Amino acid sequence: MMQNRVVFAQDPTAFAIPNDGVTVVADPQTPEEWDVLRYELSSFVCDGEYREGLHRILATFLAHLGKPKQPVVWVSGFYGSGKSHLVRVLQHLWSDVTFPDGAQARGLTKLPVDITDLLAELSTAGKREGGLWAAAGKLGAGHTNIQLDVLKIVFRSAGLPVQFAPARLVIWLKQKGIYDAVRAGVEQRGAGFEDELQNMYVSQELAESIFAANPGVAQSPLDISELLVAQYPDRAEIDDDLMLQSLEDVLRLQSTTPGKLPMTLLVFDELQQSIGEHPDRALAIQEIVEACSSHFGSRILFVGTGQAALEATPQLSKLQDRFTVRVALEDKDVEQVVRQVVLRKQPDKVEVVLNTLDAASGEINRHLAGTKIGPTPADTKDLAPDYPLLPTRRRFWERTLRAIDRAGTAAQLRTQLRVVHEANRSVAERPVGTVVGADILYDQQKSAMLQSGVLLREVAGLIDDQRRSGSSDGDLRARLCALIFLLGELPTDGVAVTGVRATADTLADLLVEDLTAGSGALRQQIPTLLQQLVDDGALMLVGGEYRLQTKESAEWEKDYRMRRARILGDDTRIATDRITEFRSAIQKELKGIRLVQGASKTPRRFDLHFGDALPVVTGDAVPVWVRDEWLASEKAVRDEAQAAGVDSPVVFVLLPRQDAEEFKAALASRAAAKETLDARPSSQPTAEGAEARRAMETRFSVDNSRVDALVAGILANARVFQGGGNEIAEESLQGSVEAAIKAALVRLFPNFPMADDGNWGKVVKRAGEGAGDALAAVGYNGDADQHPVCKEVSTWLGAGKKGADLRKHFMGTGYGWQQDAVDGALLALVAAGVVRAEKNNQVVPIKQIAQSQIGVLEFRSETQIVTAMQRIQVRKLIQDMGLPVKNGEEAEAIPRVLQRLADLAADAGGPPPLPEKPSTAAVQALQALSGNEQFVAVYEARASLLDSFNTWSKAKALREERRPAWETAQRLLAHTAGRHIVQQVTPQVDAILGQRLLLAEPDPVKPLLDALCSDLRQALRAARARVIEVRERELQLMQATAEWNKLDDEQWRQLFHANHVGPVTELDIGTDARLLRALDEKPLSAWETETVAVPTRMRQAREQAAKLLEPKAVRLRPKSTTLHNETEVDAYLAELRSEVLRYLHNGSPVII
Repeated sequence: MMQNRVVFAQDPTAFAIPNDGVTVVADPQTPEEWDVLRYELSSFVCDGEYREGLHRILATFLAHLGKPKQPVVWVSGFYGSGKSHLVRVLQHLWSDVTFPDGAQARGLTKLPVDITDLLAELSTAGKREGGLWAAAGKLGAGHTNIQLDVLKIVFRSAGLPVQFAPARLVIWLKQKGIYDAVRAGVEQRGAGFEDELQNMYVSQELAESIFAANPGVAQSPLDISELLVAQYPDRAEIDDDLMLQSLEDVLRLQSTTPGKLPMTLLVFDELQQSIGEHPDRALAIQEIVEACSSHFGSRILFVGTGQAALEATPQLSKLQDRFTVRVALEDKDVEQVVRQVVLRKQPDKVEVVLNTLDAASGEINRHLAGTKIGPTPADTKDLAPDYPLLPTRRRFWERTLRAIDRAGTAAQLRTQLRVVHEANRSVAERPVGTVVGADILYDQQKSAMLQSGVLLREVAGLIDDQRRSGSSDGDLRARLCALIFLLGELPTDGVAVTGVRATADTLADLLVEDLTAGSGALRQQIPTLLQQLVDDGALMLVGGEYRLQTKESAEWEKDYRMRRARILGDDTRIATDRITEFRSAIQKELKGIRLVQGASKTPRRFDLHFGDALPVVTGDAVPVWVRDEWLASEKAVRDEAQAAGVDSPVVFVLLPRQDAEEFKAALASRAAAKETLDARPSSQPTAEGAEARRAMETRFSVDNSRVDALVAGILANARVFQGGGNEIAEESLQGSVEAAIKAALVRLFPNFPMADDGNWGKVVKRAGEGAGDALAAVGYNGDADQHPVCKEVSTWLGAGKKGADLRKHFMGTGYGWQQDAVDGALLALVAAGVVRAEKNNQVVPIKQIAQSQIGVLEFRSETQIVTAMQRIQVRKLIQDMGLPVKNGEEAEAIPRVLQRLADLAADAGGPPPLPEKPSTAAVQALQALSGNEQFVAVYEARASLLDSFNTWSKAKALREERRPAWETAQRLLAHTAGRHIVQQVTPQVDAILGQRLLLAEPDPVKPLLDALCSDLRQALRAARARVIEVRERELQLMQATAEWNKLDDEQWRQLFHANHVGPVTELDIGTDARLLRALDEKPLSAWETETVAVPTRMRQAREQAAKLLEPKAVRLRPKSTTLHNETEVDAYLAELRSEVLRYLHNGSPVII
């Protein structure tokens, strides 16, 4: 028979994958690394997103040549999607690297025409500049200096030392053209060049070699060492400027054209890992990219890779604006690569494979049926390309590889290439029709799983022991255990759950290899072997599926079974858990019920009750009474529903007693698993303990799902009754309860229909605006107090109630009205004058009632009704008093009318000389009233109120007219001290004050004011005349002095102004106000003082004139003394004479 290896395009037994499927983004150094690169290029599948990605990157770069900068590329895809493979191929295609044997990268790689054309165009563009060059690698993580990390990648690709200081030295040596000489000198001195570079500051060989190659750089080799320390210090971090300079130096070394830089590709592989959760690193990378782009323009292209799309994490999202060229790799790209590289078939053998698979289609289609990774119609086209791997097993491997790769470090492309290749080799020598068993994945991943801790050594030993048992079926027993281990690693909840469980059928589905022989014999053998493994303690059966058992897990299992037995015997515990489950499930089941009633769509609610007593109907919620047949029989529930009567709104729900023993067992198993878990730390100290805990967590999850399923079945068969005993049966419990509640609403709110209108909100708005026809919004045009809803409200209102109480009553049992209906009825009654609203015993006008405040207001029925005639007369009163009022707003205006009268009374009198304020007792009595009672009382007192208004308004006007004249007379009287007029007017002033005559007729103030003004005008004129007379006399004396003619008129004016003896100001006293202002500014006493001061001021002016004429003149004031005889006089005069002569001898005139 034809063997499997014959159908492959490349015999899997005749070749191996050189890199073991692992791509490392780095430059090859050793022959082995060159072989790996050759394989990667020659096996590169330029199809799908790999082709689209290359095209997008190259085309975008070429399109942006000559522009300020290049867009940056982001290659994303899950671990193993081939990101590193793609960028490594791009790196070497970019520079078209030449292999040691002369082969070139582009010649080794099978590329479509469009990619070849773009690469040719890239080469042409490179010839116009400094050629093409590429560098690639991984940046460091954590808090390393990113600028240095970038240079390490560049240095490594350029063949330079990766450390900054040695690299800078080598760059300098190459720039000076002495690199080869220095390297040869070091090696001739018996040292290794790279070793000496690492110790460059203390290397005698290196210093001597540099000195020998360039002796002019220093005086001696010792000076060279000192220069190296100073010029190339070891740096822990560098800034952008130093990085850019170093990068430019490297690029100039790589250039093929002097004076020009090469077109450069910089690849940062696994950039997302480098950024991690550090926002500063994302920002630093963006700034570095921006700095390089600004410095080198469109000659440099950056490519970064990561698992996630840029918008997937907060840190990566910061790169979105700069990394605008996106390449996203997917599962299908990996599958295509695997099919092309290791699964590709000989064209003439495809039909043989298809016929074989078609003959076994029945067997294939039963594998993992009913699970999320079971057969699908789309599998038909993949059967031949995937052979000898079945599509269901490929999916199983993919899910398992992700599950066992807990650290997230195993790449799937590399892993699948290796796994599939080795799987092909395992069946290569077997006949066509033999497929790969799913358990081979265990053998291939065993070492990695042991290393990562996914596979415990005890478990691995248990599986190995089955093979070493010596029995004929030992190998199959080992395969079963290995496969059970892999199945146990699959997720059991969440979106990643597969539904694949370690049952006998599932194990047979995954282990059958010979499709032509079928799986009948294997399916008969497996259950027997599984039972033997259970009996031997290697496996345990948990919830219908098999699990491996270690010593640690056996102890957990023993503890679990003890707890389960105890709980099964605790009826109280079981009953409590059962009731808790029912409560939770019922609440979840009925959570989606949304209730509204009537045309107004008034929201409704229901309350769940789980007690033994019939719920009391209160409030606005329908009671839903839930019981179960473990505590109440169906007959008892029916009898209680019938006894409640057809008017009862209570809904009766009965949960049937079904699967009682299974339900009890599931509750006990779940509770025991929970207790077992809770009794131990969540973090186990040993790997075996951690595995045992995971197994118990799986058991708990399985039991929990089992409880949920049983409860769901009980709820599906629940029965629902109305009061009176009528049963409601819809398609679901939720539907039945919802129908019963809707019927119960009619019983709970029998008076609801009278207020069932969706327009009550409009009534609230219009009534709040004072409209008398607000109820027209609900189709009613009669008197407000006769509307059924308003009449109901008015009747229950009685003498008065709070708005909150009214709402609670009419929104609750019996009515269930919407709040707008209650509020609208209240406001309509207030607007009609039938009800009044009060706050703190003060009436609140209808327009001032906000709906949000209705709850805190008091509403009271009016005892009197206002007639239309009374409204007209009161409105006329209000208008006669000068207040605006609209029809229907008279009641709101009355408080303003009464307050205006009270204010007028206060302004109609006052302290002497005003008359006493008029009495406002009548007004206050009216203010003490409220509502319609106040309205009618104002109507009855309208004549007296209007008379008071007119009288008090006239008094207020007269007060405002005479008060200024009185105040002026008082101020003028203060300027008459010592004058005869005081005796004339004082008795009259006292009479006006004492008898409060200010508002008397005729005006008593005007004669007083006239007399005072006349007297004071005459006194002011006389005082001014006296000042003028004295000034003129002194002026004549001044004009007779020697100084007068020596100064000009302007100088004298300045002197007179400075000494306040200028021309006397004219008087402005033509009106009473001007007279008062003149007296306040300069009283009569001030005029008299000025008359006395004029002679002194004139002498001061003369002295200042003398000083102007004789700048050296001094003023001499003879000292004051008392002289008793002639001798003392002679001595005084002699002393004065001597002092005067002393000043004169010095040339200074003397002013005495």
